[in-house]
Amino acid sequence: MMFNCEVNKKLLLMKICFFLYDFGIAPINPFLQTIARQRGIPVLYIGVIFTILPILNVIVRPITGYLTDRYRCRKRVLLCVSLINALFTPLIHFTPRFDQNGETEDILKYWQFWMFWGTVTVRMMLWMIGDVLQDTICFEILGEDKKNYGRNRVWGAIGWGISTFLVGGCVDWYSMGKKEKDYLPAYFIAMASLLCHFTLAFQLNSNQTTSPKIMFKDIKMILSNVKVCSYLVWAIFAGIFTAYIWFYLFLYIDDLAKIYHQERLPWIKTIQGFAVTIECCISEIPIYFLSGYILKYTGHMTAFSISFAMFSLRFFLYSIIEDPLWVLPVEMTNGLSFAMAFIAGVSYAAEVAPAGSEGTLQGLFGMAFHGIGISFGSFSAGYSFEKVGSKNAFGLLSYVAFFTCLVQISINKLINMRKK
Repeated sequence: MMFNCEVNKKLLLMKICFFLYDFGIAPINPFLQTIARQRGIPVLYIGVIFTILPILNVIVRPITGYLTDRYRCRKRVLLCVSLINALFTPLIHFTPRFDQNGETEDILKYWQFWMFWGTVTVRMMLWMIGDVLQDTICFEILGEDKKNYGRNRVWGAIGWGISTFLVGGCVDWYSMGKKEKDYLPAYFIAMASLLCHFTLAFQLNSNQTTSPKIMFKDIKMILSNVKVCSYLVWAIFAGIFTAYIWFYLFLYIDDLAKIYHQERLPWIKTIQGFAVTIECCISEIPIYFLSGYILKYTGHMTAFSISFAMFSLRFFLYSIIEDPLWVLPVEMTNGLSFAMAFIAGVSYAAEVAPAGSEGTLQGLFGMAFHGIGISFGSFSAGYSFEKVGSKNAFGLLSYVAFFTCLVQISINKLINMRKK
């Protein structure tokens, strides 16, 4: 009896590229807030930094999508940003720390602060460009089989989860006997993975044969649709909620250890890394693999409703936890909260995009989710963490997410009734 074991080499290469790219980004991105605080930057200013950085998505992602659609250069740009990022990332390690004696108003006088901010900004822009291009190239390779996007994108989540756990353990091991955590292993792992990604991405098949001559006309027509506009609004709210997890979960875990369980401090980076491993390698995998069936059954807007409800539950659980180890089981909700919203957003953009403007529509989703949502969420998280503390901030956000869920369900029903 013969079995068809033929492997789609194009999609296999795409999966490996997703894995290596996220494996190379994950050693740094989740730890940037703790790195910044270790440099002597107050939490409030960390909030300011990670409010302004995501705003760049408003410009970088749509422009990247448009220019690479217009000049048909997705693959070349992806290769460039991957190589530059690999060489640029280790520079963060050499930005010096400084002592500002708790006087946050004097922080802008320090050149070390501006050096750190500038280095992180360039690296984040490179990540944004590569991120939107990989998604667009994946949809290009899939063609009409867009429902299988999640089965390819899941390998990025797996890479991210494995990388953070590996890096957390390496940083804890390398920092034994030192007063502070030394992130040098993280920079080496990031550089090595991105160099491997650069090498393999050469073989990606990105032809961009479709001409985008009528792109602006089609996009204008799409944006005049009420459902599409509401979709962008929900993408913004999903970004706001995600910002609290992406940029402040590790600070929250640090606070739990310092206030309630100081015995966890020697291995706190391992705990944080394992938390992300659970998010990506356990919680997200079923959602990405089954995304085609889930979205076919629920629809994109209902997927957002499920996401907001799970965000509400997740934030409530954060607000009552005292032991950092109890954060680990809570991360099992990441698939139904973050991944559900993300897969709904990316898939809907691909579904409504006119031929030849796939990158532009992915850029618009990135602008809403990353540029506006993540940016506002970073600012509100930094402000609320500073004023009421991490646990209380998550408690308040739980109510906001629940109210957003109710409003989203109501508006979605009104839009559907109007169509009928």
